[in-house]
Amino acid sequence: MYNKEYKLLAQEGHLTMTSLLGGLNSIRRANIDENHRGLFYLGLFELATGFERLFKIVLILDHKISNKCQTPTNQELRSFGHDIEKLYAKCVECSSNYSLHSEISLNDKQKQIIEVLAKFAKGSRYYNLDELTENNKNDDPIGLWLDVIDRHVWGLRSDVRKRIEQDAITFIDRNGLATNWKQNINGDWITILEFTYLRHTTEKASYHVVWSIIDMLRPFYYVLQYQTYRIHQLNVDNNASNEVPHMYEFFPFFLTPKSSVLRKKKWAWGE
Repeated sequence: MYNKEYKLLAQEGHLTMTSLLGGLNSIRRANIDENHRGLFYLGLFELATGFERLFKIVLILDHKISNKCQTPTNQELRSFGHDIEKLYAKCVECSSNYSLHSEISLNDKQKQIIEVLAKFAKGSRYYNLDELTENNKNDDPIGLWLDVIDRHVWGLRSDVRKRIEQDAITFIDRNGLATNWKQNINGDWITILEFTYLRHTTEKASYHVVWSIIDMLRPFYYVLQYQTYRIHQLNVDNNASNEVPHMYEFFPFFLTPKSSVLRKKKWAWGE
């Protein structure tokens, strides 16, 4: 019979897992055309929620390890805050005490993703409404995320970018659209050729954006695994009942290899 704490942590694991998987799906499918623009907002919302909850799970388990398996008080939990960048830094700091085989670090693309998610969580998720009321103090989250995508586009091989460009030119010539214009997601008017190229490069780069996210989440599978084993051992040593699920088991997708991520169209638990 599982106790209340076990059930609550399990529920938090399910919620965090679902948020992250939903975010990966939305970001993978989001694009600049009218049918897929809304997925940028949904993806950022789900990822920001998932990242914050994941980091707080790590910090809660770290607190239990350092405090004889005691759960943090509500005041201590609130002291963690909601800043995703700071939560990440706290997780890196506490995991440095675990003697893990791999160091937790971010490359420049991943740092940019964390920064955008942090800004979105702190205020830019209200950008549209704040802009309407002329009380906006935040950056446009779509603009910020398009910068993330652009960075990954330039990470594509030059022959891939060239092929996408040539395919766009062929499409425009075949359909007689050379003189047509279309409004981009940021409001700028661009040629259909530019729009077609951007739509296809965004589609191609989305797989690499997802890989950047998976790659930064991967170490947290091992962090949670260590924390779970450590807490279970502390409970055994003190003849106490187990109050913590195997939290890492909620996140097997953190271990998806790059070759699979770059082909994966749909993210779901167990797939």
